[in-house]
Amino acid sequence: MPQIRTHRQWTPLAHALAAVGDQWKLLIVLAVASGPIRLSSLKEQLPGISTGVLEHHVHQMVELGLLSRQRFREVPPRVELELTDSGHELLPIASALARWGMRRQWSAPDDREQVEADALVRQLPALLEMETDLPSGTVEAVLAINDDRLRHWFQIDDGRLQASDRHNGEATGCIEGDEAAWIAALGPQLDHGKLRFGGDGRLALQIFDALARTRLALWESTP
Repeated sequence: MPQIRTHRQWTPLAHALAAVGDQWKLLIVLAVASGPIRLSSLKEQLPGISTGVLEHHVHQMVELGLLSRQRFREVPPRVELELTDSGHELLPIASALARWGMRRQWSAPDDREQVEADALVRQLPALLEMETDLPSGTVEAVLAINDDRLRHWFQIDDGRLQASDRHNGEATGCIEGDEAAWIAALGPQLDHGKLRFGGDGRLALQIFDALARTRLALWESTP
């Protein structure tokens, strides 16, 4: 076993927390969920992490058997990271923790937190993992930053929203807005009033309705 921090309690949960209970590893698991990814691309998905800290955690996760690292003989060298079977088992745990965070800990950011709408958009599949009745279709989420357009594609099959690598063709629905609009839409107030909807706007609106249901579900079930 690799050298990782230990826990004073000798239980399976304590050992699991010693392995993945820091502030980055489960975020890395979610970021790698959609398939192989380069280290540089992974860093772009994790606002606030330095290259050194990321490389440290990736090394630990490889040693723990959570990530695999494949090197390609190219110039310049290319290295891709991918979840192992053990890493995939953490996905529902990370998703459940994200939903709990949205229900119980979600608040306006403080001065120490780095706020990037792109990171929020990427977590939509995790936040909506328990939703199984969304209408089928393809959703393009467009984040406008100055003159740039960051695009994310999501496919809805069997009622579930999943990240997609599709980059061509017409989307069933499109959601577009600047960073402030997306932060308002995915922040604690879930205010999507400043976003623009194209194509089948009903499909896009149902995504935000599902987010509201997910956030309120625990509150309504609490006596």
